[in-house]
Amino acid sequence: MSRIRSCASNSFSTGKSVCEIDYDKIKYLLLTKHGVKLEYDTLDNLRAMCHADLPNRAYGFPQIINWEPNGGEVQTSQVGYGPNVYNGVSARTDAFTLDKYRHYLRAEILKNVDEEFDMYLIDAKNNLYGLNDGTETLAGIPVTIYPSGNDHPGASDKASLAVNVSYIDVEEYMIKLDVVHLEFSAGSAVYGLMPVTLEKVGTTGNNYKLVEFYGKGDATAKYGELIADNASNVLTGATAATYDAANNYLTITLASGTTTPTLKLASVLATNGIYGIEPFVG
Repeated sequence: MSRIRSCASNSFSTGKSVCEIDYDKIKYLLLTKHGVKLEYDTLDNLRAMCHADLPNRAYGFPQIINWEPNGGEVQTSQVGYGPNVYNGVSARTDAFTLDKYRHYLRAEILKNVDEEFDMYLIDAKNNLYGLNDGTETLAGIPVTIYPSGNDHPGASDKASLAVNVSYIDVEEYMIKLDVVHLEFSAGSAVYGLMPVTLEKVGTTGNNYKLVEFYGKGDATAKYGELIADNASNVLTGATAATYDAANNYLTITLASGTTTPTLKLASVLATNGIYGIEPFVG
């Protein structure tokens, strides 16, 4: 009896749910560093994670306007005159086209082509997709990324940018894919961050503008009032600030011994209601 070998019995479930998932078009893409799980139980927690300190941040992308999968086909092979048998799944890469071309986002994607991320997707019905790893919280889908698209409009197409995600293990994705319905609108929680700097205006005084690092866009009008209202909490080296809407600049009261004020981390900014930016670190 000692040589009797037990064989696993695999169940085969083909039933239909009484509460079917209402699938819809993919609208949002989020990435985390591999092994970092997304916090999505509330709008506040998801938004906070998009502003979290590294390495526990979720990287939200601008709105997705098209999704094109490529690959992920079941492969079969035949030996001699035997039947075709399953031989794995072909490599798969999905292209997520963003709402518009952004050269700075392409640059950031290129900087991270060797990084392994975990991907989460959210559709138009606020369904969040990830992997069922046996816990109550979905795990991300392991992927690597690279960009594609056109820098400028052509004769028949517009400038475009796509995030291409290559699945590390597409078979695992197909087997473990699962979904959670979010009880809030994901559009108000998903953020990607723009690095910004405080740049002095004029040769005298303490007047500053908030400037985007990429493209040098002036972001003062959007964030000036918020920064002024929370100056002591969101600025290092400052005790107060005022926003001059007419001239669109911040006047910052420096702390004793400080010559240059700086913005605090994105996690601090977010707790004070300032979303979507972080201080540039050269």
